[in-house]
Amino acid sequence: MDFQKSITKHNLARSFASECQEGARYQFLAKMAQQEGYQYMSMLIRTLAHNEMAHAQQFFNKIVELGGGDTQNIEITAGYPFKSGELCEVLTNEADNERMSAESIYPKFADIARDEGFDEVADLFDMVSRVEKTHERTLKHLAESLSCNCLYKSNEGEQAFKCDECGTIVKDKCAPKKCPLCKMGQGYYRIDFSIC
Repeated sequence: MDFQKSITKHNLARSFASECQEGARYQFLAKMAQQEGYQYMSMLIRTLAHNEMAHAQQFFNKIVELGGGDTQNIEITAGYPFKSGELCEVLTNEADNERMSAESIYPKFADIARDEGFDEVADLFDMVSRVEKTHERTLKHLAESLSCNCLYKSNEGEQAFKCDECGTIVKDKCAPKKCPLCKMGQGYYRIDFSIC
C-alpha cells in the first residue's frame, strides 16, 4: 500500500501528537509532585516524560522514513485529555490514559499497520504498547500509595529506604520524615530494592 494514502500514516501522526502531549503533561505532573515535596516521585514521572518523547521521536522517524520527502503536513483529528486536579487524581487519570493506549489504541493501530503491509510499524506500535503498560502500573502504584498514605511505608516489615540526595540508607518500616545526614524531606526517599 502507498504510505501516503494509508491509515497508518495518520495513526503515526496521531501517535506522535499524543506522545508529545503525554511528555508535556508528565512534565507538568512532575513539577506538581516536586512542589508537594515528592522529589523521588517527580524524578520517576520525569523519566516517563522522557520515555514518551522517545516514543514520539520513533513515530516521527517512521513518518519521515516511509513518507520520504513527500510528507509536508498531515491533518489529524483526535481527542486528547485535558484533565486536572489533585496529585493523586492526576496520577490516576494518567494511569487510565496509559491503559487505554496499551490495551486499545496501539494494538488497534498495530493491526491496521499489519493489514496495510507495514509490519515494522506494527512492531513499533506493539513495543510502545508494552512500555505504556509499565507506565500504567507505575502511575497506578504511585496513586494507590499516595491515597492510602503508604508511599513511604512498608507493609512487608523493615525495608531499606535510600535518600536520593545524599545516598543515606535507613532500614525501618517507613522512611524518616527528614534525612539524618542531609536533612532533606521524606520526599527524597525511595525503597532501595537492591538492598532488600
